[in-house]
Amino acid sequence: MRLTPIIPTFVAIFALMQAQMATAQGLIRDAEIERTLRLVLQPLQKSAGIGGTRVDIFVVNDRSLNAFVAGGNNIFLNSGLIRKMKSVEMLQAVMGHELGHITQGHQAARAAHLASARTAAGIGLAIGVAAAAAGGGIGVAAGLQESLRRSVFAFTRSQESAADRASIRYMQGAGVSPQAAVEVLNIFKGQEALTINRQDPYVLTHPLTSDRIARMKAAAAAYKGSPSKQSDGINYWYARMLVKFNGFIGNPSYNLRHVKDIGSAELQTLGRAIAYHRIPKPKQARKEIDKLVKMRPNDAYYHELRGQILLESGDARSAVGSYRRAAQLGPKEPLVLAGLGRALLANGSGGSLNEALDVLKKAYARDPRDSSTLHSLALAYAKSGQPGQASVVTAERYALQSNFRQAMIHAKRAQGLLPQGTTGWLKADDILAIGRKLDTGKKK
Repeated sequence: MRLTPIIPTFVAIFALMQAQMATAQGLIRDAEIERTLRLVLQPLQKSAGIGGTRVDIFVVNDRSLNAFVAGGNNIFLNSGLIRKMKSVEMLQAVMGHELGHITQGHQAARAAHLASARTAAGIGLAIGVAAAAAGGGIGVAAGLQESLRRSVFAFTRSQESAADRASIRYMQGAGVSPQAAVEVLNIFKGQEALTINRQDPYVLTHPLTSDRIARMKAAAAAYKGSPSKQSDGINYWYARMLVKFNGFIGNPSYNLRHVKDIGSAELQTLGRAIAYHRIPKPKQARKEIDKLVKMRPNDAYYHELRGQILLESGDARSAVGSYRRAAQLGPKEPLVLAGLGRALLANGSGGSLNEALDVLKKAYARDPRDSSTLHSLALAYAKSGQPGQASVVTAERYALQSNFRQAMIHAKRAQGLLPQGTTGWLKADDILAIGRKLDTGKKK
């Protein structure tokens, strides 16, 4: 489980503004957590008729309660919101709502509506609302003309109602009771009476009108299906995910004292392994993670966690073995491959460098949006005597972090080192073009 500052992709300025909070706070990247979130979303996607469509889910490292969509089929969930949900169904209620925004094209419609603002105040409001949609920038929107603010938020409320109706359909089609949505809304009930700076971002971007709450309650009362109908194992993976979240985000000493409250013996062992690792007590952490691997020898994510614990404890050689086994068991997991690449770089013996470069290239090809992978790949290029490629990858990493000043410095360096017209040179040229465009926009 790693914290990495990134933005999903090079997209329109509006989407970049929506994702700015994710950039500032950073994203939590973890192969197991992201797989679990995909499993939770899967029945809703199938119910919505888009089971074959790729929808990426990112976890924002933020304790506040919020969720939003940005940059296409990307759902962002704050870690605080995930930890607040008391069941898989409650998390599905949030996901179903955000999925409704995606399936109904609300991002494009909202961008078009904001673009219609012709005054300077309207332009400022567009920026403020986009920031608010990402959980930040509320002060910008609050100081603008009240009439414009009401206009845009009224438009947003109509979208929220439409997303609610879609989420009810998706939940019912997936065999999930809409009562879970009522339970989510109850968490925020009463917050609209608070001042803006005391409200959770979710309330600001998902207005809790009385009609909205009544509609959800009516849907829950009319639901005739079973309380919930989940696929085999989903509650197990959900529980594991929460242990990881609480383990890596919460206080390790507190977690260790309360480990018996977690549940099963396996999950208690997982909780102890993470707590000991973070304290740090490497010998105890290794003992606990070895127990987990023995319990589930074919579990790619336990081998990956073992690799992380060993690598961060200074035992790169043993970490390589754990990451290699994890990559064999989960061959399509780019974050696992990236971990193997980092371990090989740290090991630094024999043919480790060449293998590290090859592995990191594969990880990057499958997920080019992880800045930690880009950092490791740039290091591997530099160590293998390819400074031009190292510079272009570094430029891309800074661009993903929206730091175009540094991105342009490294892109220019890459163009000076690479033959004109090659793939790397052209990628550097694209980064420079985007940086110049953004710089021109700022000057205006």
